Amino acid sequence: MIYAVLLIFPAVNAMAGTFEERKAELLQEASNERGRNIFLVAAKIATHHDERYALTMLDSLINDQQIGGMFYSYQMIATYLYLQSGLPDSLKEKIRTAYRTRTMYRGDTENHWVAYYTGLYLAAQTWHDEDGSHWFNGKSSKENFDEAKDWLNEWMRITTTIGQGEFDSPTYFIVFITPMMALQQFALDNTMKKKAEMMADYLFADFAVENLNGNYCGAHSRDYPEDIVNPLRAPNVPWAWLYFGTPKNAPWLPTLGLPRQPVFRHPTSSNESLGYAWEVVFGALSSYRLPEIIFHVATDRSVPYVDKEQKRVRNIIRFGKEMNPQVYKYTYMTDQYALGSIQGGILQPIQQHTWDVTYVSDKPGNTLFTLNPFYSGKELAMFFPEEQKFLTDEVNRYHKVYTDPNKWNSSSPYEQTFQCKNAIIVLYNITPTAHHRQVDGFFSKNLDERITLANRWILCKAGKTYIAFFPLKQYEWIEEPNDWRWRSYDVKNGVVVEVGRESEYGSFEAFRKTFSAAAIDAKDFDKTLTVRYTTHMGDTMQFTYGGARILNGHTVDFSHYKLFDSPFLHSDIGSGVLTMTYKNMTRILDFNAVAIRNGMVTK
Repeated sequence: MIYAVLLIFPAVNAMAGTFEERKAELLQEASNERGRNIFLVAAKIATHHDERYALTMLDSLINDQQIGGMFYSYQMIATYLYLQSGLPDSLKEKIRTAYRTRTMYRGDTENHWVAYYTGLYLAAQTWHDEDGSHWFNGKSSKENFDEAKDWLNEWMRITTTIGQGEFDSPTYFIVFITPMMALQQFALDNTMKKKAEMMADYLFADFAVENLNGNYCGAHSRDYPEDIVNPLRAPNVPWAWLYFGTPKNAPWLPTLGLPRQPVFRHPTSSNESLGYAWEVVFGALSSYRLPEIIFHVATDRSVPYVDKEQKRVRNIIRFGKEMNPQVYKYTYMTDQYALGSIQGGILQPIQQHTWDVTYVSDKPGNTLFTLNPFYSGKELAMFFPEEQKFLTDEVNRYHKVYTDPNKWNSSSPYEQTFQCKNAIIVLYNITPTAHHRQVDGFFSKNLDERITLANRWILCKAGKTYIAFFPLKQYEWIEEPNDWRWRSYDVKNGVVVEVGRESEYGSFEAFRKTFSAAAIDAKDFDKTLTVRYTTHMGDTMQFTYGGARILNGHTVDFSHYKLFDSPFLHSDIGSGVLTMTYKNMTRILDFNAVAIRNGMVTK
């Protein structure tokens, strides 16, 4: 279920000060807000500001029988543990009673389970040695603790050996990182405490390597339409601000002449009153501190680099040959933009974001991408246990846009990509039986320029980023409030995109002259579904839909992808070891030995 929960973020210089100063600003701002929101309650009690209101609101939230589930499971116990010295005994007892009387649904996705089992682990640890009559599920403290411990350990093992299923999500990053911080601080078992710290490092490092000025760049497993088209309003941005000190010029800053305004809306699957938009307050209350090396990974964009990663498809329960097929990610990062993609196909139901360009901008809508707005009961039945016949209507009821032909998030079995550094070929072969037989592209109205050349290249300028977009087929422009929607109805279709920087081309006019002579070889596309293109970096790409990706005469072999492979992050599939490097610094997370090792890079 989607609710609109709004966050007013601090109106301060986002790069000013240290982490501790940003933390203080955040807690002060949160403590001044009024709302039916557990995170605002926590900020008020932690700062001893407006405490009477906060305690009354907490009492109301505890008693609200409409609130329950996996998020309540960890947020209430985290509130209890973070604030226990400031809570009266009567509220502590009410929180304890809730874990006996309130139904805590486990949920059905990876982030649900992490939240649920973190809450169960900490609650069972806090109220240990009690029998099943004291727990909502009829299990004893020991049974709940052991079940939660086993699940969390298995999730950590899977994540660090074959990758996350709900990977690199600007929304759900926050629902993974916050439980790990609570475990790191409050787990009494030293092994779990250390593993939680390592997982927090792991998740932050995964975010950091694709962070650009607060934007979570690259492809995403799950993303909501409003965040896809406006990355600087996504739920990850306050976390980037707090821990990385970015963005420098966020859209809420008064220096832009804008009023203080909501940074993002955040969906929940339980109740609006839990208010996930302010979840970053738990980060500010946590004792976790970001390692220096991860800060540098997140902020040093002095040299462009390629980041290759392997993730996994969430559990496929039918209509598939494998339970967790591989996902191959490719991101090219510069100081002005990032181009990122996954290989295409159905890799995550409902909310997949397959590719985009994200560019540095103070304006909203700083992205460009295409998609085929696909939906199917069979797609949903691959991942959800309900009857296929009913799934589409059920999902559409909660996600609102699933069947919408104008939606901006979607997987599609008819879309495939091939990326090399700053260029990407995206091909479509849409079946006549598809519900929506078009390709849509998002062109923001914040672009400084958008022109069409005689040779069909569409050129865009966004600050110091230049984008060249070549459509293989005819198209139309549809004006919308915040964008121009590019739409093409040919079912055998595709685009070629190459991105550049002012520092490489000089003026936009020089960029225009360069692409006035750029050629695409797609003369037999309708028969062969093959495109050939030589980038201005000198790489020759040949891509056949459903066939080979050939780079400079050699077939690209995805099986060679590692879990992480970039100048900063290194991990082999199955290893359970992540090595971070930055200049002469190293940090090694070894989940086999449950150890963190820091040192100097040796040549």
